Amino acid sequence: MKVHHLKHHQTYTDKLNGGLEKLRADPEHKYLAKMGIDALLQHLGEVPDDLRRTIRNAGGGYVNHDLFFRCMSPDGGGAPQSAALSTALTVAFGSLDAFKRAFNLAALELFGSGWVWLVYDKEKAALGIMSTPNQDTPAMEVDMVPILGLDVWEHAYYLKHQSARKNYVDDFWNVVHWPEVARRLDAAAVSTAEGKAEL
Repeated sequence: MKVHHLKHHQTYTDKLNGGLEKLRADPEHKYLAKMGIDALLQHLGEVPDDLRRTIRNAGGGYVNHDLFFRCMSPDGGGAPQSAALSTALTVAFGSLDAFKRAFNLAALELFGSGWVWLVYDKEKAALGIMSTPNQDTPAMEVDMVPILGLDVWEHAYYLKHQSARKNYVDDFWNVVHWPEVARRLDAAAVSTAEGKAEL
């Protein structure tokens, strides 16, 4: 994970910063650089053609890896201590173990490089599992809030697990930082409730 964080995550961060610098220098599009990265990823159609791929890939890579590393801890694993998170997982999947099985299956069945996510669907006010290719992120969709993500690009696991993606996915549960996952769910639920109250 150290190489993953210091090399891959840093590369996405540097490339995103370079793209944002170019947006800031463009009077017509500098308003885009003032958006938060999540909002910017929802406005890719407004990004100039020559920067769109960089913002999409590097921006998605930055957002995805930032969440990925925040949701892991050397002291992680076990079960969520949050009653709200435990209840939401049980309502959506039947149990924590059923959720893990469904998440693992999505990770193992994802072809090529990409991510598997536990997401909060604001429209349904419920948890779900989805996958995205490459460095695309659920944050690109207005109603999807990523709660937990697993990088299933080979660079994420090849040094330790070589080609054994299953072993990497199984080991992931030993480092999941459930308090951060619970915090993200609480923030998404509050944001959704506030949005509905404004309507």
